[in-house]
Amino acid sequence: MTQLSLSIKSAAGGLGSEVPAYGVFPEGARRGVVVVHEIFGMQPEIENVVDRFGKAQYAAIAPDFFHQPGWVTCVRQMMHAAATGEGPPVAVAEAARNYLVERGGLAVENIGLIGFCIAGGFVLGIGKGWGAVSTNYGAIPPKERLDGIGPVIGCYGGRDLVFGGMGKRLKKSLEGKTDLKIHEYPTVGHAFLTDGHHPIAKALSYPFYRIRYDPEVAEDAWGHIFSFFEKNL
Repeated sequence: MTQLSLSIKSAAGGLGSEVPAYGVFPEGARRGVVVVHEIFGMQPEIENVVDRFGKAQYAAIAPDFFHQPGWVTCVRQMMHAAATGEGPPVAVAEAARNYLVERGGLAVENIGLIGFCIAGGFVLGIGKGWGAVSTNYGAIPPKERLDGIGPVIGCYGGRDLVFGGMGKRLKKSLEGKTDLKIHEYPTVGHAFLTDGHHPIAKALSYPFYRIRYDPEVAEDAWGHIFSFFEKNL
């Protein structure tokens, strides 16, 4: 397995021509995934997610969507992209997928997309045309953005007072879709899939998000995500 820092060339003017990223390319990988980070940006826990995919024989890459100065601007761009399917973050995600095709020798239909937190809504909003999409404790974009999307798996925490009910909304928006899987975990809140250390944000947001990494729940959810990707990619 090769671990390295990358620069993805992108036509996205707002994010510049070079976007740093973290990637792994196991020899013989037949599947790939683009990992989209949480609202905290590129953090060690996101690199851990990439490594997790690498150990499972996926070629995986996580671009830094917030690498340029102006965190608020970057957040707004991602939210706009989720609602419209347009903008610099979309170009970066597509550039990352193209890199997996060229560097990893993968077919487009064998590449999935996974996002957490703010990126949970983003990956749904741009997910049409991807092999499979994993959305985790994020918002649900307008229904027209979901039209034609491929296989989708969503994971949500029942104690998350902001996004905990989004699984039901997603199921309603994609009513009748046979390749949709929703998993809800009543004992956890937001961000239960990644083991990030953000004590101030955790304390300030606790009444609403109740952030708590739970290894047991996380492993169960990751098992479902990998099974879903293996079936659909």
